[in-house]
Amino acid sequence: MRVLHYVDENNLTWRESWIALLLKLTELGVDNRALCRGGGTLAARLREGGIETAEYRPLFPSAPALCRGAAKRFDEAAPDIIHTRLSSAAAIGGLWGRRGNVPVVSTVDKHAKIKYYRNADMILPCSEAVARHMEAQGFPPERSRVVYNPIDARFYKRDERARREMRAKNSTGEGDVVIAAGGRFDDGKGFGALIEGYALFLKGTGRGAGTKLWLIGDGPLRAEMEGAVSRLGAAGSVLFSGYVDDVREWLWGADVFVSPSERPEGFSVMLLEAMACGLPAIATNIGGSPEIVTEGVNGLLYEPGDASALAERFARIFSLRAKLPQLRAEAERSAAQFGLDAVAERTIDIYERLLSRKNKR
Repeated sequence: MRVLHYVDENNLTWRESWIALLLKLTELGVDNRALCRGGGTLAARLREGGIETAEYRPLFPSAPALCRGAAKRFDEAAPDIIHTRLSSAAAIGGLWGRRGNVPVVSTVDKHAKIKYYRNADMILPCSEAVARHMEAQGFPPERSRVVYNPIDARFYKRDERARREMRAKNSTGEGDVVIAAGGRFDDGKGFGALIEGYALFLKGTGRGAGTKLWLIGDGPLRAEMEGAVSRLGAAGSVLFSGYVDDVREWLWGADVFVSPSERPEGFSVMLLEAMACGLPAIATNIGGSPEIVTEGVNGLLYEPGDASALAERFARIFSLRAKLPQLRAEAERSAAQFGLDAVAERTIDIYERLLSRKNKR
């Protein structure tokens, strides 16, 4: 069975988990090929993993359908299945699948618009929340199967030496509680409320002493966020990492992870990565996060945008410092449930069912 994995991007923050899944599929007998935009790091990383990869370049970045060589790449791959990720790839891959009579599977990683997925033979929402969102727009539930984003727990297993080195490098004592958050600093991600909540926590009768906030990543709102940190008097406790290609050492150095998104996340890969690194989580109670975080077991939940509620969650975690090893173990166990083997086997089962259905026509 040959599968063409098509993503209309050239850089992905969740590429390692995706590549690990492709390698697991290969191990289980799938002939995987990949197609992505050129000009970034994704194609090179796929090839490093041993996955045959082709590239294309849109005539205009905002119009991926107008691209040089995409049709030729689809034809050369001669796939039995096209598996897309991201909305633009779903739309283009769906059209090419219909043209070539090739079944199309589309992973839905967020609360997306149905118009991009109408030609998909099967969608794979990354959480029950995303499945409900697609069904509410009219997508037939019989053409939808939830397949969670996978995690290679071994890749993220906590490295104590790297943890000590990262904390020493950033002038962080072993007794300090490091709160980490990360991703692209953009609208709807909730970083403004996160900074405000942390500042409130710091001002609460000195209870924030002995804590640090590490903000991992970059994006268009970084300057605004840095200004907010200074304005709220938290500059001495907040560290901006800048763009990070491999987040593991930063996560290993931390003690708690915050996922502050104010828009529903389908199933946050970085939240899953953090928990696989042994970090209990504080997350907003929307999207797929409540499917990962269990209140009081492996983390805490709060209402999106509520800085006061977040400050209270920080205080609660800080008061539970003695129980952090137990919370860490629960976080690791929770992440392990989304392992590569189970996700790969479920994905192959879907491929085989689609091919069987096609052959019976």
